[in-house]
Amino acid sequence: MAFHYFDYASSCPPIPEVLAEFTRVSKELYGNPSSAHFPGREANKTMEEMKRRFGELCQLKKARIVLTSSGTEANNLVIRGLMEKYQKGRLLLAIDVHESAWFAKELYKGRVDVVPLEKNGRLSLKKIQDSIKKNTILFSAVHACNETGIIHDIAAYGELCRENNLLFHCDGIQALGHIKVNLECVPVDFYTFSPHKFGGPRGVGGFFLNSFDLAPQILGGGQEQELRAGTENVAGLAAALIALEKSHSMICDESLRLYQLTDFFLKRLSEQFSDFLLNSKHDGLPGLISISFPGTIGTNLVTEMSLRRFAISAGSACHSNDVKPSRIITALGRSEKDAIGTVRISMGRTTTQDEVEELVTTFVEVVNRQRLLA
Repeated sequence: MAFHYFDYASSCPPIPEVLAEFTRVSKELYGNPSSAHFPGREANKTMEEMKRRFGELCQLKKARIVLTSSGTEANNLVIRGLMEKYQKGRLLLAIDVHESAWFAKELYKGRVDVVPLEKNGRLSLKKIQDSIKKNTILFSAVHACNETGIIHDIAAYGELCRENNLLFHCDGIQALGHIKVNLECVPVDFYTFSPHKFGGPRGVGGFFLNSFDLAPQILGGGQEQELRAGTENVAGLAAALIALEKSHSMICDESLRLYQLTDFFLKRLSEQFSDFLLNSKHDGLPGLISISFPGTIGTNLVTEMSLRRFAISAGSACHSNDVKPSRIITALGRSEKDAIGTVRISMGRTTTQDEVEELVTTFVEVVNRQRLLA
């Protein structure tokens, strides 16, 4: 029996051509890009060309890219690199950032300020402005929220940062490859990405940068403009480039198709329930739905759906049997009780309407059963 995958926002199945490219480049460009011999120089030359092409897909003619092992490492390098270089500086965080940025609130206690969400899931420019202090050096926000799919006006955030002489870190991990990204029009200093979110391989990530003013976090080599030591993943970058090219070629048609599947799912669900809470927006990331069901526990819904061969994710985390509501969902104004009953459904290029039909039928049964057990 097939497993129905509705967790594209966590990780996207790799595109077949991506795996083929990874294998090809691994076989042909095995030289270390830092080596002076011909195979090394060829690997370095190809890597720089691929970085240029990757940047052009984001409308950057002269892209400067630092490669890492993941999006999480990229976010860490930007935030820790600045906060550790400027130890009297303050960080301003949007409350709906990913955990790979939110860690800073605990790590740099007393040096972090947080911008709350409005009820529409977006940020108020006035509240960002009011949160900036004299020694604030960096504002970190997401392009699109990984839990709700809400897309932020990063151009406006970037302009505000420029006006206040702040560096702007935009976590684009959930956005790149799913919506059009034009970094030429956005005053952003660091834009992080993770190819496995759009059909690329795991083990490679990175960020575009306009500032080199960072303290490196991995030492022992001069790679990546001396910001990240370690032999570069040339095959991973090659595969990521193919994934981004493929994703960009499909964005318009695929976005329309996924919006239609989302509408179909919500219409069918509303025929069965009148009390669910919709946390995502109709103009958010295509195919991403966040819903809360009062009287349920999201992790229990996910577990039973998995037993029925459907992969979805929860809007809450379970630690030592204590279920914690999502920080982001409660930031929308949901009560803790309602937030605990949150699940995220995310669709992608292989999702069909027949699968969505099966999802609705099974999901309704599971919600009703879990409510009886509560």
